[in-house]
Amino acid sequence: MPAPVIEERDTDYPFSQHISPPLTGEFHTYVRTFHMLPGVAGNHSEGPRMTWHRTSGLGLAALLCMLVVLPAEGEICGDAVCSYRFVVRRARTMTHTRTVQGREQNNQVSITNDGHLELFTTLTLDRNRDDVNGTRVSADDVITADGVQRNVILVNGQFPGPAIEVMEGAQVAVTVVNQLMTDAITIHWHGLHMRNTPWMDGVPSVTQCPIMPHESFTYRFRAFPAGTFYYHSHMSSQMADGLFGALIIHNSQTTIPSFPLLLNDWYHEEAETLDIASKYNLYHSGAGQFEHAAPSGGYSVDGIEISIRQFVSALINGRGRYKSNKAPLSKFTVEEGQKIRIRLIHAGGDHNFKVSIDQHALRVLASDGHDINPLTVDAIIVSPGERFDFEIDASASPDLYWIRTETLREGTCVTCSSKNITITPDDIIEDARAVLVYQGSSSDEDPTSQARQCTPETPCIFLNCPFEGYPEDRQIVCISIADTSKPTSPQDYAVEDEDVEEYFLNFGFYGGTNINGHRFLPPTAPLYQSPRTNMIIPCPLENCQQGCKCTHILDLPFNKTIQLVIASYQTWRFANTHHNIHVHGYTFDVVAMGYPSFDRTTGVFRDSNPDIVCSNEKCTVVTWRQGSPSLNVKNAPQKDTVLIPAHGYTVVRFRSDNPGFWFLHCHQSIHLAEGMAMVLNVAADRHLAPPSGFPKCGNFSWGEEEYEAAVSGVWPPNQKEPARHETWELVVAVLGSAAGGAAIAAGLTMWLQKRRNSKT
Repeated sequence: MPAPVIEERDTDYPFSQHISPPLTGEFHTYVRTFHMLPGVAGNHSEGPRMTWHRTSGLGLAALLCMLVVLPAEGEICGDAVCSYRFVVRRARTMTHTRTVQGREQNNQVSITNDGHLELFTTLTLDRNRDDVNGTRVSADDVITADGVQRNVILVNGQFPGPAIEVMEGAQVAVTVVNQLMTDAITIHWHGLHMRNTPWMDGVPSVTQCPIMPHESFTYRFRAFPAGTFYYHSHMSSQMADGLFGALIIHNSQTTIPSFPLLLNDWYHEEAETLDIASKYNLYHSGAGQFEHAAPSGGYSVDGIEISIRQFVSALINGRGRYKSNKAPLSKFTVEEGQKIRIRLIHAGGDHNFKVSIDQHALRVLASDGHDINPLTVDAIIVSPGERFDFEIDASASPDLYWIRTETLREGTCVTCSSKNITITPDDIIEDARAVLVYQGSSSDEDPTSQARQCTPETPCIFLNCPFEGYPEDRQIVCISIADTSKPTSPQDYAVEDEDVEEYFLNFGFYGGTNINGHRFLPPTAPLYQSPRTNMIIPCPLENCQQGCKCTHILDLPFNKTIQLVIASYQTWRFANTHHNIHVHGYTFDVVAMGYPSFDRTTGVFRDSNPDIVCSNEKCTVVTWRQGSPSLNVKNAPQKDTVLIPAHGYTVVRFRSDNPGFWFLHCHQSIHLAEGMAMVLNVAADRHLAPPSGFPKCGNFSWGEEEYEAAVSGVWPPNQKEPARHETWELVVAVLGSAAGGAAIAAGLTMWLQKRRNSKT
């Protein structure tokens, strides 16, 4: 029996409404299936979806065997194959949808002074409708974000998108349907290796063609490794509009309850507007109205500007507050005495955040999905793209407690010169908050809890500081991520490799955000297409020491230990920042980290780390001053996204055993959009071909001769009569492939050659 041909047509009507199958002149059997795409707290639900499955001929029985039930939100899929369908579209925040007299009605939502949501409209209503103004609605039925209305990207009607939770090793299939009307999309599965399926990595024009409006694309990959990951758009800064969600891969060791905590920056302009307005736009400089004019922005304690992009607000699981409004916040309920695992995911694109929970210690278990030897801290500093798993003990007095996420802003720069930097503290707090609710406590009011005070007897411990330390009088101890370790046993210890290949990558600002002077211009088509030379803008042979824009590709050999020295050095000490670097396709070991020296009274950095020196005037090439420092090659922590200290460096290692084109970039969205990226071409001779039917795209042009042939009706050009020799060649090929046809094929080939020679 032939395999069924399946065609899906979706409708969003309620179950009670009778729907006929799509009309067709062909004979087919249709089967209706329903699956729920429920919302999470604070989000809309797409509701029940009806899918018509069209089967050809007698394929109905086979189809019935193939039907799967899509996992519900928050449910762990334990199947060998886990299938999902993501419908991506835009909507408006602070909008409510309801049914009135059988008709859908959408209204705007306002926030009262006491935190309730009320409908309002400026439209003239039908005489048969009641006035909606003042009607209170539940926060669970409104996507509020920070309480200010703007466009948002939804996945299956949800913001953030629905969580995917599967078992390690499962085959995951996600069909992404683009309903954005005018924008293309791709989805990157942040932290997954995509081994043997590198074209599923989701980088536009590097691994795949963008998914155009009205198109769909099915990602299919292995769920590996286990841990906390997430998915997000990789089309420029589009992620900032809401296209992201948690991706949790479980293993048999999962024992305690857990929930994701997704943190992101939030703006009142769409991402494309922010990119167009950027003063450092890769293609055309904008006015910069959404950026700080140096040195008027916020600075961290070490005298480094935290972000050139102006902070507006931030969200936790899709909720936050703009300034002092009373928009609803995300709430996490725990039972007294319970242990809970929180999966912290920074899905934003600009600011680093310090995360803490009032009166609760954080027992950190993993970073970027990979276990570390547990350590207890008071706060975690997390940069865009990083994830941390931590446990809390619900052993405090049953009450409400603030979950705090604050940027690293300490104040403004008063004296900002190459010789002296002075930071004056201000009272500006840039944060997002959520609420930890002990079961049984009233959650109608905001918490009144306070953060723990740091004292000489019990100093506070912060993990993952991008600098070496705070001023001594702050009583804060910083732990570098490089000072953590992965759990190992003696037999797991690695030996120092002899086949190390070392590469220096300096993330600088000369001539715009760059890597070794290169500002990345994306290919015009995926690099898996051929010929590749027509898709890229080659980099000059002089290595762009004076700066350039090109398709920056670094070729790496197969199965070597690759050591990347990732630096952040500038010739002008004032112009620098902390970068957070993500490497696609790999997990790397963080074997060393070097910080600049700093003033232990003020916390401000003094001099760049002396281990590295600039090799040219623009500092687009760097190298070791006197050889590499000592490296932890035995039990180094494993990550895929890591903070790089300003005026310092981080050394990472991985084994180049995963062939493919892998993106490497700064995960600050403003830096990525400005060209701070490159491609690692690992084992070029071992790349796997994409699956059959894999989409192709790229530039198109045609010449004058073809145009004239088309308008004159002679098409294709230069083909005025059928090419008979091509028909004979087809006959030769068919006979040659048939059993016993070799002799006939050889004879026809000779005859055909003589025929051609006689014509010439």
